[in-house]
Amino acid sequence: MIRDRWLWIILLLGMAVRLYGLGERSLSYDECQQYWASQGNALISNREITLDPPLFAVLLHAWSLVGRSETWLRLLPCLLGILGIPAIYGLSQRISGDASTARVAALFFALAPYPIRYSQSLRVYSLTLLLCALLPAAWLAGKENDSLRRRFRIAVLTCAGLLAMYGVIWLAGTLLAAALLFPASGDSWNRLGRAGFLIAGMVAALPFYLYSLPTQMSQGTPGYFYEDKFLPLDHLSSAVTFLGRGLLGLSGYFSFVHPASALLFGALALLGMARLARDPSRRPMLLVFALAILAAAGASAFRLYPFGATRQMLYAAPLFYAFAAHGILALRPLARGSLTLLCVAALMVGCGVFLYRYHTGPGGQEMRPVMSYLAQHASPTDRILVNKDAIPQFRFYYAGDPGAVVWGRETVIRDYLAEVNRLLDANPSARFWLVFSHGWSEERRSELQGVDSRFALQETFEAHRAAVYLFTPRRDDAGASPQALPHP
Repeated sequence: MIRDRWLWIILLLGMAVRLYGLGERSLSYDECQQYWASQGNALISNREITLDPPLFAVLLHAWSLVGRSETWLRLLPCLLGILGIPAIYGLSQRISGDASTARVAALFFALAPYPIRYSQSLRVYSLTLLLCALLPAAWLAGKENDSLRRRFRIAVLTCAGLLAMYGVIWLAGTLLAAALLFPASGDSWNRLGRAGFLIAGMVAALPFYLYSLPTQMSQGTPGYFYEDKFLPLDHLSSAVTFLGRGLLGLSGYFSFVHPASALLFGALALLGMARLARDPSRRPMLLVFALAILAAAGASAFRLYPFGATRQMLYAAPLFYAFAAHGILALRPLARGSLTLLCVAALMVGCGVFLYRYHTGPGGQEMRPVMSYLAQHASPTDRILVNKDAIPQFRFYYAGDPGAVVWGRETVIRDYLAEVNRLLDANPSARFWLVFSHGWSEERRSELQGVDSRFALQETFEAHRAAVYLFTPRRDDAGASPQALPHP
């Protein structure tokens, strides 16, 4: 693998698209939540803030000791995303036994939108993709040539994967099933040994699960949080439709989102799986992929697990890239290889379109310029009311007087306006800056017409769903009609 110069070219390409613009956007709400989840005792703070196991929070805690700029913090998931490219190469090569297929799989991963996006996001997803490529590759290596060192590697990767994302349980569980069903040889001792180390990795993760189980779990997550991503059992046709849409959504999520891309690369993955199924030695990973997907879908029937194009399904992405690459290379005998070249060209064109939109479109929740504006225009006597949804970002970027800040307790999807008016009524002579971010929109902005009529909107600064508004006491009659909000 190290001597494959095509891999180095693909790796450099993947590095370029991941490093470019790494710090150009402000940290989003989710990224700031992840940052605060890593501070202090990460095992405790992580369980109080996120719905993920603690491994990434622990890594980020150590990483953030060096610095906390956007570029530096995001460099951690970026490096993990870059390491994922050779990991996908190694996994695909072990599955197919072909270097060309491994190159296409690595290229697919290097250019697919979400792996790039996750490499520039301070979240657990790049780590999950990396571990979910390394774990099945280690399992295959142990199956081909069993040894204590390789068994230990399987245990470590199993534990690390489970501590990165809860969804990895489906991958680990199906690898355990495959270890029992597909021995490397007639020697059952090797088969049971690998299974035993898989179980040891699961057991090693259990104490961390019990200690750092998210506090939200004890409260229960409402079903509507996941919309319709639970398998319906009322009618067979509804269940089949749900599964079909879920698989199509996954194909789009792993490839280029558009339904046409989902159909194309989903079909290529199925073609690759069909060709691999002809060789009995290649069948274990087909079983792992199919059972892991079916187990997640089945669990959703009991409203235990959302199925479809959700982040918790990332454990299946590395295998998807390997199978799709095998399908792409299976087209080489047709039309003198032009179909394979067209598929590779589609990867590059799709990535180019994504990168253009990604780097030229609105940045999302641009809290950094909002905070800069606030620092330049706020007076020492002003009060700053921070909406609950903006608190993680505000805490990260604010460097002013903490005594001027009032922390909101109501989200923008509920009656936040009552909270605003209550605070204004309690301080009728103060100037108030209202700070919003996560979940903010033009519709929400129009609701500010309902702010206490004794206050008038004086200044406005908005930056892609993050905003700050200055309301000052009116100098005219208290009953005067409120000032209309200017359109940005």
